[in-house]
Amino acid sequence: MRNFYALFLLLFFVSVSHAQQTGETLIVDKAWVNEAEEWSDFQYTGQIVFSTNISAEEGSLRIGNYDFLFDFSDGKAKFANKATYSSAEFSHPRKIKELTDKQGVVNSTYEGTLIFQSDKDYYSVIALVTLLEKGGNTIGVKMRLKDSNRKEYAFSLKQS
Repeated sequence: MRNFYALFLLLFFVSVSHAQQTGETLIVDKAWVNEAEEWSDFQYTGQIVFSTNISAEEGSLRIGNYDFLFDFSDGKAKFANKATYSSAEFSHPRKIKELTDKQGVVNSTYEGTLIFQSDKDYYSVIALVTLLEKGGNTIGVKMRLKDSNRKEYAFSLKQS
């Protein structure tokens, strides 16, 4: 019985340790929008949250915030359940460019599919996402629709 208890504790601690390495949740600290070649601050209701999963493809993200995602997709999806706009998955990313600036910030740009899905509701758009990383930490994100140069969004991030 004592060996069973020790095995149970060992498995528990291994699973907790593994769960902590599954990814990170990043909260938007500050946000900007670029319209007509002019950057300005913006703020949406609630927090914009970016989540990464260590086991997913490099560049994959989960994004959460109804108002931002509705605005980003121009409200084009006609969902039966409007809550579907609450989160989206940036999946199947393909790295198209990587640059390192003078401050050591790595800018990795990905092209991928931003997918909104809930029950029977489904909508997707092709997006370009640039992740800004310094010292292994994601410090910012820039996003825009591939077919539109109308708006570009930039975010500074902090760990949750």
